[in-house]
Amino acid sequence: MIPEPQVPPAIPQAAPTKAELARSSPRVQKSASWFWWIAGLSVINSISAHAEGGMHFVVGLGFTELVDGFFHSIQPIAYLIDLLAVGFFVGIGYFARKGHLWAFIVGGVFYTIDAVIYAYFQDWLPVAFHAYALFMIYQGFAQLRVLRAVGEVQSTV
Repeated sequence: MIPEPQVPPAIPQAAPTKAELARSSPRVQKSASWFWWIAGLSVINSISAHAEGGMHFVVGLGFTELVDGFFHSIQPIAYLIDLLAVGFFVGIGYFARKGHLWAFIVGGVFYTIDAVIYAYFQDWLPVAFHAYALFMIYQGFAQLRVLRAVGEVQSTV
């Protein structure tokens, strides 16, 4: 009599972490990086505004432009407020790249509010570019939601 082979019991797999899911998707990473681009180009816009360089990136923040204009004669205050706004978007980008859905939502909401600043002044090119950036950010958010849903289903099987 031939003994039946023993099949080891299946080892339950742990659900992938948020960071693992985010790292596994280039789309999530690229979308989250938009927050860093927004922050970086806002810094360049602020430096250019205070140096009266005339250069301006449309993907930057309208908020920092308002601050730079309002506090043009008090540059340290303008730079401090700009640093807080830029730091916010750097932090949002960091958490979005780690797979936190809330970071995409909060960052998207604040960037939408920023687009309203440009719309108020009827500066439509930055509004259009904000819409494009928000679409790109949304794609990463949507991809991360799908990955998380699939990860949860796979971990229960």
